[in-house]
Amino acid sequence: MRLNRDLASRILVRKPRWIIPVIALAQLTACGATRTEDDDTTNTFVRVNQMRAADGDQGDDLFSDVCILNEAVPPSCTVTNDNAEVLLQGQPKDLTQPLSAVQDIVFTRYRVTYIRADGRNVPGVDVPHPFDGAANFRVSADGIEFARVFMIVRPQAKLESPLKEMQFGGGAQVLSVLARVDFFGTDIAGRQLQVTGTLNITFADFADAN
Repeated sequence: MRLNRDLASRILVRKPRWIIPVIALAQLTACGATRTEDDDTTNTFVRVNQMRAADGDQGDDLFSDVCILNEAVPPSCTVTNDNAEVLLQGQPKDLTQPLSAVQDIVFTRYRVTYIRADGRNVPGVDVPHPFDGAANFRVSADGIEFARVFMIVRPQAKLESPLKEMQFGGGAQVLSVLARVDFFGTDIAGRQLQVTGTLNITFADFADAN
């Protein structure tokens, strides 16, 4: 039985997998958009072909458990981070020009922002706080699809409102959000680029496996 939701919680971090190169797609299929951030624009498009939960057993959407119950006396929660996987693909804007390594994009950071459909989006009240993370990966402009696993929910978010109150079946019990992930990078010449993807996340204190 789950008791007082104010009981202490512990943090357990899941380490993301590293970079996975994947065979190129014959045709771009988009679920994200590329935006350049200065007048001296890059010569490369980068598309988010897919964003999904890193745990393949969940499907594309992420179901985030706010409490893994410890059978102690008194009982407590272990909280973990959640990871997502993004599939990115780069392509030169001008296909008539020779391909150059200068057109490759190096991503250095990303930002996760949580959004509710009802417009109630106050961080730390209605949705978890946004955060920035390091990226440190390179997407080539040769059309090869690139996969990257990254943290999309921090473990400490489950120790803060509104997720903490959901432990032991309290608070809103279930919270559905859209996670917007902005990846920031530059080409090898230093020209800036941003690409955005989204992922559905459902937070709840899901039943633990026996």
